[in-house]
Formats: sequence, structure tokens, C-alpha cells
Amino acid sequence: MLAPTQQNARKLAGISVLVVEDDADARELIAVLLEQNDATVTSFGTVPAALDALKNLTPDVLLVDIALPIYNGFAFIGRVRALADPSKRKLPAIALTAWSTTTDRDTVLISGFQVFMAKPFDAELLVETIANAASLNRNAA
Repeated sequence: MLAPTQQNARKLAGISVLVVEDDADARELIAVLLEQNDATVTSFGTVPAALDALKNLTPDVLLVDIALPIYNGFAFIGRVRALADPSKRKLPAIALTAWSTTTDRDTVLISGFQVFMAKPFDAELLVETIANAASLNRNAA
């Protein structure tokens, strides 16, 4: 199921994704999936580590879990949207979360994420969503 399909093979070529996910197994699964589809993946288990990395990285897409320890995904996106660098402040962000009510979805979108995806996720849909987000980001630049 992790292998790229004919439909999405190389779909993520040239796309860099910063993943923030506290569950090590989920983080590894996501990284393998995206790398098998030719994305460059940098992943972190905490918000402070991811924010620190953004000082030196400008990924094409952010993929963030909401329920993170210490600082959650809302804190992360709030800090990203407040960055001085407009290229980083406007990065497309996808919330990948087990929180799946309509209220959760609305809260995610209002907080600064462009896309809400519920866990468990469909691998092909995640790849397609990241490709679309990166495309929008590149067209806006």
C-alpha cells in the first residue's frame, strides 16, 4: 500500500515537506510514503524542533498533526503565520488529525491551515493533497 501507484508515481518529485508528528511510527510511515513518491521529507516530533528547523528550511508544504505534546498544531501554525519571512509565513499547511468533527475541521481551517485531513488517512489522497498544495504555493510565488 505504501508503494507509489502509476497514478501518483513521481507526483511529489521536487517537493519538500516538513512533517510534524509526535508518534514515531506514524512519522516514519508518512516519511516512507512521501519519499517513495519522490518528496524530500524533514520530520520532527515536537513543535519547538520544527520551528527551529524553519529558521534554515523553506519547505513547499507543512504537514502537521494537531494533537502534539507541549505545544499543539494550533500553536505551531500560529507561530508560522507570525514569522517575518513572507515566504515562510504563507506556506501551505495541511492538518492531519484524529480530531474529525465538523467543529474540529472549522477550527483547523480558521487557525491558518489550508487543508484538513482526518486520520486514518488514505495514502493516495495524502500524496495528491500535498502535490496540490505545493502547486498552489508555487503558482502564488
